[in-house]
Amino acid sequence: MKDKVNNFINGAAILSAAGIIVKILGAIFRIPLSSIIGSEGMGLYQLAYPLYSFLLVISSAGFPVAISRLVAQAVNRGDYKLAERTFKLSRKLMFTLGLIATVIMLLLSDFVSKQQGNPDSKFALLAIAPAILFVSVLASYRGYFQGMQNMVPTAISQIIEQFIKLVAGLGFAAFFVQYGVKWGAAGAVAGVTLSELIALFFIVLRYRKAQPQLSADISAMSTPTSDVTSKAIIKDVLVIAVPVAIGSAIMPLVSLIDQLIVINGLKTVIPFVSGLPFSIESFAEFAAESGVTIDTALSMTQVSAQYPELYEEFITSLATSLYGIMSGNCSPITALPLIFSMSLAISIVPAISKFNALKNEKSVHETTSTSLRLTALIAFPCAIGICVLAEPIIRVLYSRLDAWEIHFAVNCLRILSMTVLVLPLIQSATAVLQGLGKQNIPVINLAIGAILIKIPLTYFLVQQPALNIFGAATSSVSIYAFAAIADIACVKYYTKVKLAPISTFVKPLVSAILMGVIAFVVYTLLYKVTQSLIISMGLAVIAGVLVYFAMVFITKMIKKTDLEYIPKGELILKKFSRFFD
Repeated sequence: MKDKVNNFINGAAILSAAGIIVKILGAIFRIPLSSIIGSEGMGLYQLAYPLYSFLLVISSAGFPVAISRLVAQAVNRGDYKLAERTFKLSRKLMFTLGLIATVIMLLLSDFVSKQQGNPDSKFALLAIAPAILFVSVLASYRGYFQGMQNMVPTAISQIIEQFIKLVAGLGFAAFFVQYGVKWGAAGAVAGVTLSELIALFFIVLRYRKAQPQLSADISAMSTPTSDVTSKAIIKDVLVIAVPVAIGSAIMPLVSLIDQLIVINGLKTVIPFVSGLPFSIESFAEFAAESGVTIDTALSMTQVSAQYPELYEEFITSLATSLYGIMSGNCSPITALPLIFSMSLAISIVPAISKFNALKNEKSVHETTSTSLRLTALIAFPCAIGICVLAEPIIRVLYSRLDAWEIHFAVNCLRILSMTVLVLPLIQSATAVLQGLGKQNIPVINLAIGAILIKIPLTYFLVQQPALNIFGAATSSVSIYAFAAIADIACVKYYTKVKLAPISTFVKPLVSAILMGVIAFVVYTLLYKVTQSLIISMGLAVIAGVLVYFAMVFITKMIKKTDLEYIPKGELILKKFSRFFD
């Protein structure tokens, strides 16, 4: 029993470490990609994902869990032949579903790209379609290995997947962008497809390498093989997988609908948005790329009548660029802090599960309150820091952006930085609810927020010329704020925990705001003297960290019990014990 527990803990640690590496590589990927294919290219790249995610969920979500669970059950009974049959039947099923989903995406690519508001997104949709098949089959192998309590193939395949995506995606984008932005975006997406194929190739080799041992285990079986029909195995897999797939499909579907709203909504207000290069000179440059010469003495109203198709392409290009700025340039920056909060959330699930199983309410309460307090401690300064230093962050990371793109990116990032306040809280609250066996509640809360808040709010705000893409960013903040409040309310309901708002939320927020003020002042003064973005921003970050670190001890935000969740916490306690309650 002890060996099984150790295997479980080690396996979870391996997957957690791989997950953090994957998140870092994924976030890094989009920063250089933006410099290669530009804002419009990032918009086209992002347009490929909602339909892909939705079809991928339908074809594969829930199946790794189902396969791993059924394989583990068979192995625990010593029935290795049943475990192998379960895997092989599931693999056939997932191959079939993945192939159908791939064909559907190929057939719908033209229609969907037009509904998205930019027909050029078709090429990215076509490039990523085969990845659905590869990922579906790959998921069956990952489920099998996890069921065998071997997490290494899954972890390595995930890292390979992200590394190839980084190298091939950037390489293909740099090569194909010379033929046009749409081809650059398609090249980046093709890198994703190749990464899934290579990850699949790796895990198939690992499976074949494990075959001799599996054959030996089957031959050594002391118990008779379970008399289970293929139909019964498939039914067991579907019973577990289908509910998970339905729940997981909600958000990709909502994202797809939301995406259709943003591009088309922006196209209606582009002529009225200040700060955009919506001028006869810009239109003439755009037309020249298509081999059309425009008389710059004409007005935009006149060219819209004389060149309606070219004018429509020009409007679409600007709308797609705005969407790319928000989703491709700004979102990866706000995703980076989530890597740290994710590692905390990962540790919460087994702890809550253990205390809940033991009916230890006191430990459940302590773990819940501690996790939310530590999450706020990490998230709030990250959010405020990104907000106040948005301009130097954008200018350093995306130095090739035009002045108008920087303007929109900076303001988008300031708005989206507020998601860093609430998304980590969602992660922690979700972890607590998962530990309690209430894993469907966060999905339902997010779906309710998306349907009742995000979609209608996006539709209304995006069509306001003064808000435009900022309206889409604001609606994203709104849905996550709603989900965070709803999730924490559900945590309080199911755990009956009494949260201390001052120590949990107020102290970190006030300290983070003070940190932000100091960091902004330091940056502003230093930049006037040095005229160096990197030096000024770097020293401002250091000053902010020192101020916040001091406030943590001054306000006694961390308690002795909190150190159990922090690596080397006992050393911190030994050196700074007088600062803790």
